[in-house]
Amino acid sequence: MIVYVEAVLLDNFCFDFLLGYLTYLLTGRKVRYFPIVLSAIVGSALALVFPLVSRFQLFAKIAALLICSLLLTLKKSLRAYLVNTFVYAALSFSLSGIFCFLLGGRMENGFIGLKWGGLVCVVSVGTFLLLYGVRQTVGLIAGRKRKEKFATAELFNKGRSVKISALFDSGNLLTDKNGEGVVVTDQRRLEGLGDLTDYGEMRVHTASGSRVLKLVKIPEIRIYSRAGKNILTNVTAALSDLPEEYALILPCE
Repeated sequence: MIVYVEAVLLDNFCFDFLLGYLTYLLTGRKVRYFPIVLSAIVGSALALVFPLVSRFQLFAKIAALLICSLLLTLKKSLRAYLVNTFVYAALSFSLSGIFCFLLGGRMENGFIGLKWGGLVCVVSVGTFLLLYGVRQTVGLIAGRKRKEKFATAELFNKGRSVKISALFDSGNLLTDKNGEGVVVTDQRRLEGLGDLTDYGEMRVHTASGSRVLKLVKIPEIRIYSRAGKNILTNVTAALSDLPEEYALILPCE
């Protein structure tokens, strides 16, 4: 079989690029394209050596695997490198078999042998674009849902106001002694409101245990979200310690 260098480089680069991309996805790491490209360049260059070292082809393949996996791991731990190597090897073995089956090829001299060069490149690029498109679509939908869960809230008390980030939480089913809904807010970020009316205490049960939270009355809360503006008056608030992403937990309704 006649092998063209440019076909070998192109096919192996795209195939190794897909392997690197899938390795990041399956190991749950953030996709970094520079290590993927670097690994693909090295992998495609090493593919040219395979026909020249037929007696040591197995060792050359193992060396290529270890080097490409190392480039994908970079400064991560030894455990991450071992996991990457296992996933990369499993993907390389399975995808090679799938591509050979789909494209009517076979493994020759360390790479997928086909009558026409470039088919592996086309299929690899097509697979990557499909996966990339699906991930972007899923991310867009998730981002939209995230925006719907968050809002900006402005709290008012005796001429003072504080703007904070709020979260709509369907799990917030707290009610006060009058049956009114209770919001949970970060006590540290309410200092700008001055003194708030004390409204007693409430025992709250969470996954981390049971706590007693102080209750106060906030005269007015304005909520700005995608749905528009909503104004709440004389709101019962439970004081707690909340993460930096939001300082107010609102009921979904």
